[in-house]
Amino acid sequence: MADELVAWSDDFSVGNSTIDEQHKELVRMTNEFYAGCQMGGVMAKVYFLKTIQGAVRYVRTHFSTEEEIMQKANYPGFDAHKQQHENFVAEVTQQVQLFEHDDNPDPAEFVKYLMNWVLQHIANVDKQYMPFIAQLEQ
Repeated sequence: MADELVAWSDDFSVGNSTIDEQHKELVRMTNEFYAGCQMGGVMAKVYFLKTIQGAVRYVRTHFSTEEEIMQKANYPGFDAHKQQHENFVAEVTQQVQLFEHDDNPDPAEFVKYLMNWVLQHIANVDKQYMPFIAQLEQ
């Protein structure tokens, strides 16, 4: 897709097919939000508000799946990782509330935040549990 903000790369893989597929979906959603921003103005706001609740539900499902796998793997960084998930959901919820009440919102700023958080989290934080979940596959 020519207007993708970010493309999935195997470099993002954490070695678990379930989590990797969910991460691919998060990247796809980020690109979808980016495409919505290209509409501009009122259309971008309407699109954002229409799609964000489903995205938040999906993120919560993903976090739940990831946390369950980390617990099964006895990942020692679980508590800190879970806290990052909770902080992200709280931040997104707050941003959505601000967005709903802003007469001139900038969805591109939200998409930039989303992209940076998702990519940084997958590439740096999620990679830390790789050796632990790899043991589950053996």
